[in-house]
Amino acid sequence: MENEVFSLNRFWRYLKSDFDAFISKYGITLLVVSTMPITCDVFTGVFSLMNMGKWQGLEVYSRLAFFVMFGMILLISAPARLYGHLTDRKEGSAFLLLPVSRLEKYISMILITCIILPFIFILIYLGLDVMVCMFDSTTDVSVFSFIYSLEDFKATLAGVPVENLSRLLNNFGSLANPYLYIDDIIQVSLIFLLGAIIFKTSKTGKTMGSVILISMAFKLATAPILAHITNMENLYQMGNAGYLDYTSEAFANSYPFYAWVWSHLTLIDTIWDNILNCLLLFFIWFRLKRIKL
Repeated sequence: MENEVFSLNRFWRYLKSDFDAFISKYGITLLVVSTMPITCDVFTGVFSLMNMGKWQGLEVYSRLAFFVMFGMILLISAPARLYGHLTDRKEGSAFLLLPVSRLEKYISMILITCIILPFIFILIYLGLDVMVCMFDSTTDVSVFSFIYSLEDFKATLAGVPVENLSRLLNNFGSLANPYLYIDDIIQVSLIFLLGAIIFKTSKTGKTMGSVILISMAFKLATAPILAHITNMENLYQMGNAGYLDYTSEAFANSYPFYAWVWSHLTLIDTIWDNILNCLLLFFIWFRLKRIKL
């Protein structure tokens, strides 16, 4: 007899059917957006050929910007398309009547939106971007190579004073680590998945509006605390003088709070993102449990 809460065989069958529904509802959109490296390069090349008389592909900075932009479009729009029907009385009831536990449905929707969708997009997009760079000699390095290379950041920071370069490179190097942003990708998916199963209409728009309002309220609530922790007069001086003019020791002495934050930036970001992700996972489960026939 199968476990009523979780059965691996039953979950696997449901995940495959959920994946088939994902491909049916969102597969074409995913394919079109994922093949944008070719589309953008051809469009740019044709535009350059018409205006300058020669073919010129996109530089890596533009292709990286497009990669982030198109990825965000997918993460934001997919949850409402895939699971927005759960707030509909008829279709939501059909979802509840499926012979699968809520835990299995919950895990499946998390895997589809937070893991499988981004993985497919990244794999196809970066793979096609590498092919574009191989066949179009007017482009520079691929987005994949750029992401994993710190040399570009070193070149960007060539004008920074020597005594500060190592400190900045260490922090920028850690920020350039692509694995640091996995929790951010998951967070965006979770936010819009939560919005998709809460709001009945205009799910994506209302979710974006809610995020903006909550962010503003959080900033207003924490502003007095931050003002107390930091010396605002020193902060204004830092903005006027430019903190890159300071050595590491002088910066730490003048602005100890910001020096501490800067030296622990990746750790703070990871802890904060994971706390938010855990809260989002809880609220999604709580909302899923409250959906009634």
